[in-house]
Amino acid sequence: GIDLGTTYSAVFVLSETGQPQILLNQDGENLTPSVVFFQDFDGKDEPLVGIQAKNLAASRPEAVVQYVKRQMGNPNWKFDSPSDTVYTAEEISAIILKRLKEGAENALGDKVEDVVITVPAYFDDARRTATKHAGEIAGLNVLRVLNEPTAAALAYGISAEKN
Repeated sequence: GIDLGTTYSAVFVLSETGQPQILLNQDGENLTPSVVFFQDFDGKDEPLVGIQAKNLAASRPEAVVQYVKRQMGNPNWKFDSPSDTVYTAEEISAIILKRLKEGAENALGDKVEDVVITVPAYFDDARRTATKHAGEIAGLNVLRVLNEPTAAALAYGISAEKN
């Protein structure tokens, strides 16, 4: 499962004992900043995601996207990168999701394809659809877009069953 957060994102799996377990990302951290920094290499974007992008936000704000989750489902929101490429909120979220996918694959030593992505309970259908589409752009098969409170209740239920 992926928590695609406004400020931080995380990937969880069920351990062999059935307990939710957070996976470490490529930086050895359990949370990845939901921040994308665009480097322009010969007119082509090379996005950085996570802590490196967050650290560059102050010095190069014009090349950084933060809080993109707030724009999910908004067809009027666009980001113009330093290489003059225009990105939608879905495309930016897909870049973050792809990085999370790669981190999960590194941690698990296996391909990650099928996922559940959590969203706030207030997300309407347009925002849920945009989130699912972002996952598909990232090469994921999004089985379900799940409310965060529902995910919390399920995690509690799993923990309660074991005790």
